[in-house]
Amino acid sequence: MNGRAIVSFLFGLIVVGILVGVGAGIYNAGIAQGVVEAGRLPAGAVVPVAGYGYGWGFHGFGFLGLLFPILFLFLIFGLVRAAFGRGRGWGGPGWGGRGYWGKGYGPGAGGPEAWRDERERQISDLHKRLHEEEAKAGTSSGGGAGPGASGSAF
Repeated sequence: MNGRAIVSFLFGLIVVGILVGVGAGIYNAGIAQGVVEAGRLPAGAVVPVAGYGYGWGFHGFGFLGLLFPILFLFLIFGLVRAAFGRGRGWGGPGWGGRGYWGKGYGPGAGGPEAWRDERERQISDLHKRLHEEEAKAGTSSGGGAGPGASGSAF
């Protein structure tokens, strides 16, 4: 760890400590207020308790009731993404689209299948270089290097 990471970690601990202290103070203030409110009622009085009422729960949707909030979040994030011009994610600007490298997946590529053309070009360049190295070394790539080419008969 470098010095910056240690300072960031310690700063995070201090922030968490402050938040815990504030939360404990608010909790204790609530308890104290509850004690004060309880002292205002006469001894033996009935304490009113608020019920849940009709608006609580999912009303028959079961676990599918969780689906609606998740879909709502997807809707919100989709609207934010569309508002900032990111599109649907395919074919638009960004990784793999027409934005980062040009029109395809690499520098100057022509489309989604252009990587195959680039691969074929690189393979042919490598093949050509290997033949050039063989020619410099004095060996040939064709002709009599195969089995039975030494002139011996069976």
